[in-house]
Amino acid sequence: MPISVVRYKVDGEARWGRLVSTGPTRPDDLVTVEPLVSSAPTTAALLAEYDAKGDLPGSGATVSLAASGITSPVTRDATIICQGLNYNDHAAESGHGARKANLLFSKASSSLNGPYDDIIRPDGVELLDYEAEIGIVLRKALTAGTLVSEADVGDYVGAVVLCNDVSARDVMFGASFLQWFQGKSYRTFCPAGPGLYLLKPEEVASVLGNLGFTLDYRGSTRQSANSAQQIYKAPETLTQIAALLDLKPGDLVLTGTPGGVLAQGSPTLARIMAANLFDDAIRRAELVAESKKVDPFLQPGDTLTLRLRDEANGVDLGGQFSRIA
Repeated sequence: MPISVVRYKVDGEARWGRLVSTGPTRPDDLVTVEPLVSSAPTTAALLAEYDAKGDLPGSGATVSLAASGITSPVTRDATIICQGLNYNDHAAESGHGARKANLLFSKASSSLNGPYDDIIRPDGVELLDYEAEIGIVLRKALTAGTLVSEADVGDYVGAVVLCNDVSARDVMFGASFLQWFQGKSYRTFCPAGPGLYLLKPEEVASVLGNLGFTLDYRGSTRQSANSAQQIYKAPETLTQIAALLDLKPGDLVLTGTPGGVLAQGSPTLARIMAANLFDDAIRRAELVAESKKVDPFLQPGDTLTLRLRDEANGVDLGGQFSRIA
């Protein structure tokens, strides 16, 4: 069976532990972990230990801690590559027709954030949005010529993790020539965790094909999907990434968000983009004004609740609780 590992801090020092209790969902939840006999400084090093030993030996004792002490189980040495518009309902709400190509972009690793830490809305950002996503963490490098199939995807994927690809829509679409990297990469814009769900190679394909996840906002479920609904699955996506750039063990691929985000495409927004492509100030001002007619977007004090479940094995993997600050 897969195992859930958390990364937590004691007196400012990060440690790894096997999650013994149910996956937490809020910062004040008490969780029980078995500290690992590991000095791995990075996620990549932990995955290497797991593969070398076939397991992660524990200390034999358990400790209880508040979930608020859990930090991102993906360490900041990771490169983050993201998929966009990878669910049909999100592509439709964004104003796109049938997808004919995989959309890839990057996100700064300094955006990684704990699952219960605040998401900081930067000064000047008005269209702050959420994107619940499944993250896959590599156990093996992707290099030029790598071809990944359904049969060997477990050789390349070592773990999955719940993520929130927080997005500043006014920066993405209002800055000069559409600054997706900038709009996705502010610090705190990638809450990850709580657990790193470690998988044996033979477990990967079935788990990746049946992960359910949700996001709740303002008292209702805004996003709900299963990984089986993805348009471009992991083998095809990893093969495409390998043809473009190198990724190393421990790197993170975000596999796209389903429908239900705050930003909704419309003919009016499309006209604004087209008419003001070379006038950043007017384009941004009109985008903000038109977008706010539909939803006020994330405001300080708002909260987001995300959940992840391994439907293949019937395991609740816990979730995130983030406050906008």
